[in-house]
Amino acid sequence: MRRIVAVLLLLAAVASAAANTPAFKFGGESYIQKFEVKGRAPNRQVEFGLANETLEKWIKLVTVHSFTKNGNEALRAAATLANLVRERHKGAKYRVITNPKTSEAIVDFLIAVPNSEQMEFNVFKYAPAGNELVALQFTQRVTLGEIDGAELREIRERALNEIESYEMELVKAFFGKAQ
Repeated sequence: MRRIVAVLLLLAAVASAAANTPAFKFGGESYIQKFEVKGRAPNRQVEFGLANETLEKWIKLVTVHSFTKNGNEALRAAATLANLVRERHKGAKYRVITNPKTSEAIVDFLIAVPNSEQMEFNVFKYAPAGNELVALQFTQRVTLGEIDGAELREIRERALNEIESYEMELVKAFFGKAQ
């Protein structure tokens, strides 16, 4: 009987901890908090992965960013990231998309993962949050030879469609920013 009670208490504790773990939904999948980058205060970067993936061997990752000291210009942030990609990854394909109605900006790019046979597709959506800025990032890694160009374009289009329609109020709320 004690074992049954102990197992039930353990299951309740695990369920409670899981219920308190921050999560994000993106592209119909649920992502749970895996890591928060330290030493970037007052800015924040929190990474979410699929429950069955480790941070060491992830395929899909959602990251939320809070930028408190660089103003709230989404287009400027997206252009800065695009320039950084161009400088660090010669020949990388990237695109910046702006939405003047919402003052949001999106940048997407494809880069090689160092020392591997993988490519990494990234898409960021920046949005003003008062005088600050927040961003949602979706990243997916693919192994060369396992997918073709058409499949990669499909991944890109699906991610772009999802992030374009993603309600950034959820990211703002995560960081406790004004709506």
